[in-house]
Amino acid sequence: MNNLDPLFDAWLEAKARESQAQKDRLNIEAQITGALVAKDEGSITHTFDGHKVTLTQPVSRTLDPDKWEKVKSNVPPSHQPVKSKLVADPKGIKWLIDNQPHSWNKIASAFTTKAGKIGVKISKVEEN
Repeated sequence: MNNLDPLFDAWLEAKARESQAQKDRLNIEAQITGALVAKDEGSITHTFDGHKVTLTQPVSRTLDPDKWEKVKSNVPPSHQPVKSKLVADPKGIKWLIDNQPHSWNKIASAFTTKAGKIGVKISKVEEN
């Protein structure tokens, strides 16, 4: 046993509590959404004596590019509900950095690179 084992055990216990708390919260949310009116899309706020409850129904819409090509001429360009967005391609960037660093160096100033949160996963090792 090393001096980090108590910290690892504390993490496992906190993770278990967190997981149970999330399950409990989701169960309660299901009961609340079953008891109150929600919109088909958007938010509605219900006010009670001691609480204000806002229910938000998100709606996701996606586009099939092949079908869009066939139907987009049915509306003028000014009414077409689509956006074109330039985004970084992480795999392409990594490939350039690894395989063509000279090319990457020429364009790197157009990109922002930021490290995310380090993930932690701990599991108990069964002793024999």
